[in-house]
Amino acid sequence: MSDEGRQKHCQCPVAIIFQCMQKAKARDVFESEVGKMKAVRVGIWLLVVSSALLVAAQTQEFSLKVLELKGNAEVRLPDREQRRVKVNEQFPAGTAVRTDRKSMAILVWLPYKARVKLAPETEVQLMPTRALSLQSGRIWVGTPPPPMGERRFPLPVQCKQVQIVGSPEAIFSVACQPDSTVIVSVDQGSVVASIGGRTITVPQARMIVVTPQNVVIGPMPLTKNEQLMWDMGGVR
Repeated sequence: MSDEGRQKHCQCPVAIIFQCMQKAKARDVFESEVGKMKAVRVGIWLLVVSSALLVAAQTQEFSLKVLELKGNAEVRLPDREQRRVKVNEQFPAGTAVRTDRKSMAILVWLPYKARVKLAPETEVQLMPTRALSLQSGRIWVGTPPPPMGERRFPLPVQCKQVQIVGSPEAIFSVACQPDSTVIVSVDQGSVVASIGGRTITVPQARMIVVTPQNVVIGPMPLTKNEQLMWDMGGVR
């Protein structure tokens, strides 16, 4: 082999290593850009949601109306008055509703016309910010298909450290356990959950578990217990 051939032969491994390094660098740049694009899409989605909520808030009053009641439930009004709930009563923002043991209630969240089902020993409060806050227990949330010419809205729900926005067509459940663990599961549509600066999309037929330390497990398929909760009390 000539000197020139031996020189080319010796340079081949170096060239191959250099090419691999270039490809790895290009792949890292591509993955970084993909991550940035995903973050931008989530940011745009949250901006659209905020704008829609602001428009709705400027045009209509927010309230909770009692559609169905099995057993007993108690209301705590903004002026701190507490009393039993009656079907067809309507309460303003700032009101909290709590179901008793072995009781169930279905509320209409106006002006969204969304249905909120409260499991036994569940408390929700319609915040002055127009978000629905789950204080304890479990709820199922969703908006029925609207009449022609009307549309559904994203639904903002909060529970402990978790901020949730359901897509307009979403049917989802939020549970707050005694140890402050939060469970979010989705039957239809999707939800965007914000936890400690992180934003996670939970798609249809998936769930997440958020520990009190903000550790997120999932999204993952519904567990048997969560599926049982939907079969027993969901608003499908």
